[in-house]
Amino acid sequence: MEMMGEDEMEYEIHGDSDKEMIIFIHGIGASSWMWWQQIAVFNDYQICLVDLPGHGKNADIPWIDLTTTTQMIAEDVIDNQRAHIVGISLGGHVALEIAKHYPQKVKSTFISGITVKPMPFKFLLPIQSRFIQRSLGNTNYLYRLAKENYQIPENKTEEFIRNYQLLTRGNYEAIGYEIMDFRLDESYAVIKRPILFVAGDQESSGILQSLKIAPKIIQGAETAKIPDAQHIWPVQMPQEFNHVLKEWVRKN
Repeated sequence: MEMMGEDEMEYEIHGDSDKEMIIFIHGIGASSWMWWQQIAVFNDYQICLVDLPGHGKNADIPWIDLTTTTQMIAEDVIDNQRAHIVGISLGGHVALEIAKHYPQKVKSTFISGITVKPMPFKFLLPIQSRFIQRSLGNTNYLYRLAKENYQIPENKTEEFIRNYQLLTRGNYEAIGYEIMDFRLDESYAVIKRPILFVAGDQESSGILQSLKIAPKIIQGAETAKIPDAQHIWPVQMPQEFNHVLKEWVRKN
C-alpha cells in the first residue's frame, strides 16, 4: 500500500502502476476502509481508494459540492491516466460526475445505490442531522448500528465508528441538500463511455428508480438489480459484489 497526495487530497494505492486502475469511492459517513474485501480480489488491477472531503484521511477538507470534489479526484488522483470508476451512494454521484465531465479519464463507470430525482421531505434534513450529531458520542449506539444495521464484522467496527464520528453537521447537511436536489437530466446524455447502474432489490424506491430512468437519459447505459442486496452490499455481500464488478471491468 502506498499513501499519495500529501499536499492535496489523500488516497491509497494498491498494486503496480503498469496495471489498469480501478478507483473505489465510498458513501457518506464511511471512508476507504469499506473496500477491504475488494483489495485482494482485484489484485490484478491497480486499486485506488479515495477518501472524500470531510471523510477519513481527508476529514480536514470541507465538503463544498460535487463539482469541486469531482475536479479534485480528476486532477489530483486520476491525473493523466484512465480508470474504471466505482462509486456507491455518495461515491456513486461523484463517479457519475466524473463520467460526465472527464470522459477522457474514464474507461468505465460502475454506480451503485444513487437517487436520480429530487427527494421529498428536505425540510427534515436538519432534524436528522442533529440526531446524527448527538449520536456520534454514543459509542454503544454506533456499535449496534455497525453490527445490526450494517452487519459489519467485529474486526471492522472500531474503524466504522472512528470514521463515522468524523462526519460534521456542516458537511452532512451540505452533502444532504445537494443529493436531495439532484436530478439526472438530459445534460447527462453526453456520457458515452460504458456505464452500469446497480441497486439492491432491498433498497428504497427512489434508488430503484435509477434502473428505469438512467437508460432513458444515457444511451447504452446498463442496469442490474441485485437479489437480496441492501444499500451497502459491497460490505454485506462481498462475493456477489466482487463477481458483478469483475465481470463489468473485464468486458470494458
